[in-house]
Amino acid sequence: MEKKKYWICLNFTGINPVKVKKLLEVFGNVEEIFKLPEGELKKYRIGERTIEKIKKWEKIPWEREIETAESMGIKIITFEDEEYPPLLKEIPDPPFVLYVKGNLNLNCEYNIAIVGTRNPSIYGLKMAEKFSSELASIGFTIVSGLARGIDTQAHRAALKVDGKTIGVLGSGFLHPYPKENEKLMEEIFENGAVVSEFPLNTLPLRENFPRRNRIISGLSKGVIVVEAGQKSGALITANYAIEQNREVFAIPGQINSLTSSGTHKLLKEGAKLVEDISDIIEEIYPQIEFKKEQKKVKIEVNQEEREILEIIKKDGTHIDEIFSNTDIPPSRVNQILLNLQFKGLIKLLPGKIYQKLLEISN
Repeated sequence: MEKKKYWICLNFTGINPVKVKKLLEVFGNVEEIFKLPEGELKKYRIGERTIEKIKKWEKIPWEREIETAESMGIKIITFEDEEYPPLLKEIPDPPFVLYVKGNLNLNCEYNIAIVGTRNPSIYGLKMAEKFSSELASIGFTIVSGLARGIDTQAHRAALKVDGKTIGVLGSGFLHPYPKENEKLMEEIFENGAVVSEFPLNTLPLRENFPRRNRIISGLSKGVIVVEAGQKSGALITANYAIEQNREVFAIPGQINSLTSSGTHKLLKEGAKLVEDISDIIEEIYPQIEFKKEQKKVKIEVNQEEREILEIIKKDGTHIDEIFSNTDIPPSRVNQILLNLQFKGLIKLLPGKIYQKLLEISN
């Protein structure tokens, strides 16, 4: 608790996360930052207003912040906590405090972001639903920004198939935005998580949303841009993904569509064109490229994985047939299928058909 209060107070000052990283590299821990003289802080180009807040940190209502968070069922995770997402730690400017509400561990390796315009076409909505539901149904967690349009569709599609999803706010939890998505947030709390780096009482100011976008990409292995115009905030997320060494995918639209002009720009600049979720899986997880000459291999599998593998045929088995031939719950089956893909034992084909690629030795 003692250390957490310093992190919370530092977050209240609005100091740039990049500067915090530099200060920590030099001075070792967060408490030392508050002991530094003004002259030392100025060396790191920290503004006068921020320095003033740091020097008056004892006036920051950190105790009330913790109490309010606890009363709302929100967990405050700091950069030094074990629960802090490893993927997010890798980015140049990681948030040093995360407010999290939900039942999902953020340390998931299988996170994919889906973003796009707030004013999508019917085609864009269909593509967001298709990719989100198909990825979520095989065990991926869908990350997005809780905005109107594509973001909302991506979250809803994941929940519809009992999948997991993470929503990232551009405000504090006391001022969720947009208001019409409060019910959606409640659903996400039950089957995922909502995340914010902002203190609880932060308003949804315009400048918060680009900052929010770096967290969307930072939590994810890759970003799928479904539909975006030339000035769409989704392009900001894509640019962050490039800076963070994440994969960027784009779904093409009609050549005369204004809502696809941004995605086409991304494709010209090197984003991967995707038509099916297999394009995404194979790009992000190259271990799914299999050695077909192998007939039997020694790979560790548990009892549940072995049971599912025995159901799947070499010429392909539909997901419904797999569900009907096991007593394992469907949500668990989806995770097992994902594990078997990463072990190189099966492959997902179009139409939710799984093909056995390798036999395992007893």
